[in-house]
Amino acid sequence: MRATDNFRPSSVTTGLLLLASVLLVPGLLLPAIETRHLGLWGDEHSILALGVSLAGDGEWLLAVTVLSFSVGFPLTKLVWMWRLQLIAPAPVADMASLKRTTDLRWLERLGKWSMADVLVIALVVFSLQGNLLLEARPLIGAGCFALSTLLAMWAAGRIVDAARP
Repeated sequence: MRATDNFRPSSVTTGLLLLASVLLVPGLLLPAIETRHLGLWGDEHSILALGVSLAGDGEWLLAVTVLSFSVGFPLTKLVWMWRLQLIAPAPVADMASLKRTTDLRWLERLGKWSMADVLVIALVVFSLQGNLLLEARPLIGAGCFALSTLLAMWAAGRIVDAARP
């Protein structure tokens, strides 16, 4: 019997990934930021709606950037982590082991950019505080998105640590 026959993924890491995956949905769909103009009227924007709105306005470069980094990147990273978490590691001498090592290195590299979207929301809110013409405040979507990102980062660290000998 090989060591991979008894492979069981960590239940804590699986729970973190499950929570991160579930929280990403409201993080993308619920309003993430509210803007107020002259303190009288305001708009609420979700992360996904922002990208779609930019595309509708013909701002294709910004739309692709927002949708790629705010939607595509987190979804891709979560799918990648689920694959690494649920598939048994290959024996060390196997070619699949080398691929898994490469995948883990990429996961570490990509993980460094995980909080970029949360940082952008925080900078927008901070820069508009005290502005008489336009103000912004974070909403529940930003919190769900940030929590999803943090949980995914924690799970990624656990996946990488579990793979080390």
